[in-house]
Amino acid sequence: MRCLLLLLAAFHSDAFTLNRCVPRASTTSLYAADGPPQYDKFQATLREAEKVGEGSFMLHIDTEDVVEYEPGHVLALEMEAPNADGDDVDSKTSEDAKQNGGWMRGPYTVSRSTDKSIDILVKVAGEKSKLFSIATPGTPLRFGGKFKVPIVEGIDTDTTKRVVLISTGVGVGPCVGAIEKAMEQESFPPIDLIASYRTEDEIVYKDHLEKLQKEHADKFSWKAIITSEQGRISSTADNLRVLTDTNFKSGLEDTHYHLIGNGQMVSEFKAGLQAAGVKDDKVTVEMYFNHKAEIDADAVSRIAAAAALEVAAVPQ
Repeated sequence: MRCLLLLLAAFHSDAFTLNRCVPRASTTSLYAADGPPQYDKFQATLREAEKVGEGSFMLHIDTEDVVEYEPGHVLALEMEAPNADGDDVDSKTSEDAKQNGGWMRGPYTVSRSTDKSIDILVKVAGEKSKLFSIATPGTPLRFGGKFKVPIVEGIDTDTTKRVVLISTGVGVGPCVGAIEKAMEQESFPPIDLIASYRTEDEIVYKDHLEKLQKEHADKFSWKAIITSEQGRISSTADNLRVLTDTNFKSGLEDTHYHLIGNGQMVSEFKAGLQAAGVKDDKVTVEMYFNHKAEIDADAVSRIAAAAALEVAAVPQ
């Protein structure tokens, strides 16, 4: 967590020196003006910015280097600003680009990866993400750093009978990659994905998720929550029934929850699950934004009550 906070802070600092948090080397090392090495960076190119939902784009990125990333890893992704000084973008991004040789950068979570490619899902929410989304195939990119524990690796399969992934917006991207990885493992516990979006048009990879559900009916199920129609997942006890509306047998003590996306959702669910008695090692999290949002105590209480109802869903 400390490394990730440093990564976030570094985008608005004069020195970007995170090498101590990086567990491996790459082929290209960059240096700050005062000498200390920055995090190592891979040279890459954009294969495609694929629109996968309203306002959401999957960046398919190729590299000549051999890389080792998994869904849920966080890295720094860079692209040259529209001009050498970065003056064509918003002030924070422009200032950071000037400190980074004209390259914009930001922290992003890996959705998928091979030894020669990574996929990153972005939501157009500002000038930088817009520029990534409209970049053309062949655009030069750089990436580096490796932070957070991958989703699949963070789940103790020996003590878990069911996994619940709860996402908002593009937080679903790493979940999809993790689900694909998990389906390759015969012993991995079954997964319920609860993906929340503002509108139906924003649903990401709907057809792909339906196909995965059909092909792995005994291992995977998913539901989309449309907040403009139903409200937030935690807004009513009715909505929260998705936590226990499952075909997969589990109890409170052997269900693992991964929370990813809006900071308010993550904080409220983490607090609610803790209040229900879910052990800390059965809850993993990643916040994308809204880190300082005030927690709704009523929502926490509803989540706790819903989670406490966790019982075996399938008879012995």
